[in-house]
Amino acid sequence: MCGIVGLVDWRGVDRERVTPRLERALTRLRPRGPDSAGRHFDRHAVFGNTRLAIQDLSESAALPMARHGLVIAYNGEIYNFPALRRELEALGHRFASHGDTEVLLAGWRAWGEALLPKLEGMFAFALLDPEGGELVLARDRFGKKPLLYCVDGQRLVFASDLVALEAMAGETRGLDPEAFALYLALRYVPEPYTIAADVHKFPPGHVARFSATGLDMHRWYDLSRQLPPRYADEGAAAADLVVRFDEAVGARLIADVPLGVFLSGGIDSALVAAAMVRLGHKTRSFTVGFAGASAYYEERPAAAAVARALGTEHHAVEISPAEALSALDAMWEGLDEPFADSSSLPTFLLSRATRRQVTVALSGDGGDEVFGGYRKYQGELLAGRYQALPRLLRAGVIEPLASLLPERKSNRLLERARRLRRFVREAGKDAVGRQVGWLRVLDDEALAGLLVTPPTAPSLRHKLADRRADAYDDDPINQMLHADLGFSLPGDMLVKVDRMSMAASLEVRCPFLDHRVVECAAAMPGPFKLAPGAGKKILRRAFADRLPSEVFDRPKKGFELPIASWLTNELADLTRRAIDPVRLKRQGLFRPELPARWFAELQSGRRDTSEPLWTLIAFQAWCERHRPELS
Repeated sequence: MCGIVGLVDWRGVDRERVTPRLERALTRLRPRGPDSAGRHFDRHAVFGNTRLAIQDLSESAALPMARHGLVIAYNGEIYNFPALRRELEALGHRFASHGDTEVLLAGWRAWGEALLPKLEGMFAFALLDPEGGELVLARDRFGKKPLLYCVDGQRLVFASDLVALEAMAGETRGLDPEAFALYLALRYVPEPYTIAADVHKFPPGHVARFSATGLDMHRWYDLSRQLPPRYADEGAAAADLVVRFDEAVGARLIADVPLGVFLSGGIDSALVAAAMVRLGHKTRSFTVGFAGASAYYEERPAAAAVARALGTEHHAVEISPAEALSALDAMWEGLDEPFADSSSLPTFLLSRATRRQVTVALSGDGGDEVFGGYRKYQGELLAGRYQALPRLLRAGVIEPLASLLPERKSNRLLERARRLRRFVREAGKDAVGRQVGWLRVLDDEALAGLLVTPPTAPSLRHKLADRRADAYDDDPINQMLHADLGFSLPGDMLVKVDRMSMAASLEVRCPFLDHRVVECAAAMPGPFKLAPGAGKKILRRAFADRLPSEVFDRPKKGFELPIASWLTNELADLTRRAIDPVRLKRQGLFRPELPARWFAELQSGRRDTSEPLWTLIAFQAWCERHRPELS
C-alpha cells in the first residue's frame, strides 16, 4: 500500500520549481508508505510515490516504476498478479521484479484498457506514456483506494490525499460551497466532490486519459452489466456465495509480510476469520475495547468468544478514555478533508494496535452494504407496514408522541427511543425520500438554520434517485443496496477505513468487496438477503456451519464510541471551543444559535445531538490544520 502524487503539464515542467512542492507532498504521504519514497522526473511530468512494501520487498520493486516504456505511480494490491504475470510471460514479456507493479506496466503495454477487467484487487494508479503523450488515471471497481485530481488547462495534478495534492499544486483552494453543505448534511463529502473547490475525487470503476487536448474519462466497470444469471433458488445462491467468498479470502492472503484479521464478534469479521482458519492460515485476530465503557460499546467479550471457537491467536487491546482522547490529534491529522464519522477514532486505534504485530489486516467491511446489514434496511422493510396505518393515527398520535421521546446512545432503552424517533420521521416518505433520510444528519431546515448563507447543496434526492435507477433490477431492496454501494460506501466507510489504517501504516483488505462476491450478491433477489428481523439472511444460511449460533443471533452493533457522553464530559471544552459564538461569527459560516441549542439538549439528555456537534468539531479540527484562515 502506498501514497501517490504527481503533476503533468504538457507545456513543460520546471524541475527546480516543483521539487520543493513534491517533497512537501511526500512528507504528507509518509504514513501511507513509511518504507521508502521515490521520485520520477520527466520533461512533462513529475511523479512521487511512498511505499509500504507488501509484495517483493526488494529495491527492484521500488516506486514510482519506469519499465516497458511506461512510468507508473501506484497505490494498491493486485491479488491475481502471479497468474497475470504467467500470461504475460507467455506473450514474451520479461520481468525484473517479483511484485504486482511491473505486471501493471507490462499488462497495460500488452492489453491497454482491457487490462482493467482482468485485475482482482484494489488500486489507484497514474500511468505515463511519454512517447504517446498521454497520462492514464484508473481506479478500482468500488473505490477502495483514493485518487484525487485537479485539471487546469494542460496541467493535471493528482494525489492520494487532498493535502498532498495542494502541496504539489502549490496552492490551497477555497471551500466548495456545494461540498461544504453536503458535508454538514452527511458528515462526509461524497464523490465526486472534495471540500476544496475545483478538486475532484476520481470516480470508482473509471479510467481517464489526459493529453494536450484535454481529459477524457469513462466507466470501465459497471456492476449492472457484470452479473451472473439471476438466482431463483436460494440454496444455489448460498452455495455459489460460499465458493466465491472463500476464493476472495484466499486471494487476500498473498503477502510477503505478516497479516491478521480485525475481529469484532459480529458476523462479517467472524466469517473472514473463519475462512482464514479453514484455508489453513495461522490466524492472528485483533480487537479493541474502551475501559469503563457501557456494554453497548463493548466488543471484546463477543470477539473473544469467536476467537476461542475458531482457535485464532487473539489480541484484545484495552484503551482508556485518556488514551483515546490523546489519539485525537493523530486521527485528525490522518484526515485530508472534514470527516465526522466518529467511528474513525476506534478504527484508528484498532489499526495502530494491529500494526504493532502485522502489516496487513483483513476486515469484514462492506458486508453491510452488500448484504443488507444496517438497521436502516430493516426500517425499509417495516416502512410499508407503517404507511398502512391510518394517516390520522400517524400524524395525529404516533409522530407527535415519538418526537417527545428522550434519546441517548449509551443507554439501550434510550437508544431504542432514538431509533424509533428516526423511523417515524422517515418511514412515511417514498422510497427515495426514506433513503435520503436514513443517510442525513441534518435536513434542509436544519442546514438553513445553521448556515449564514443558504445551503447550496445539490439535491441528495436526485443523486440517490439516479443511483437507484442505475441498479441491476427493480427490486426496492436491491435498488437501495446499489445506491449505497455507489454513494455512502466510497464516501464514508471506505474513506474511514483507508484514512485511519493508512495513518497507522497498515494495509486493510476487504473480502466482502471482492467483485465476485458483490456480483454474486447483486444477482440475488432482495428477499434472499433481507427478511424482517434478519439482515444478511443469505450469510446466515450459507455459513451456518462455520460459526457458533450466538454469533448469528447477536443484535447488530456498530463500531462506535460513547461520543455523546464524551462531548459533555471529557470533551466538553473541545465542544465549547468548536461552537463558541465569537468563533462562529468570525468565521462567517455558521449561525451560533443552533449549535448552542444542540449542546444544551445533549447536556440535559433531552436529545442526542452528538452527530451534528461532532460534525462541527471535525470541521473546526480540519480548519485548524489545513485552513487556518478559516479557524
